[in-house]
Amino acid sequence: MNPTRGFTLIELMIVVLIIGVLASIAIPAYENDVARAEATEAISIAGGLKPAIAELWWSNGSFTGVTSGQDGIPHAASLTGRYVAQVQVANGTIQAIFKNQGVSPGLAGKTLTLAPVASTYGGSISWSCSSATISQALLPTTCSGL
Repeated sequence: MNPTRGFTLIELMIVVLIIGVLASIAIPAYENDVARAEATEAISIAGGLKPAIAELWWSNGSFTGVTSGQDGIPHAASLTGRYVAQVQVANGTIQAIFKNQGVSPGLAGKTLTLAPVASTYGGSISWSCSSATISQALLPTTCSGL
């Protein structure tokens, strides 16, 4: 008697089931990673504004009135990216607004905020990163440690 070769239908169905389960786990994780990478663009663009804002704070002693269009701070319309529609500054706080299309659904039209925190000792500035509209799972890991 010749031994049969190949796979039975049930074995193939089990393999397809396993692949389906793995895909259902991997796809949402991949989508979150893509959104975090897109949000990183906003932090990168905003990072270029930090020295100008810090210089104005050292000159004025306050963040009040530090806005887009001042010395060293470009107008909001000129600061764009592939995923970021505009970056604006108001009283030293940087807000990056994401585009409505061509960006992950969790970021579309939402805002990422970088706020300066002046140290009472030594004259240094640290930056807090937050968003009232973006899920914490979609924010880059660098956002928690700024």
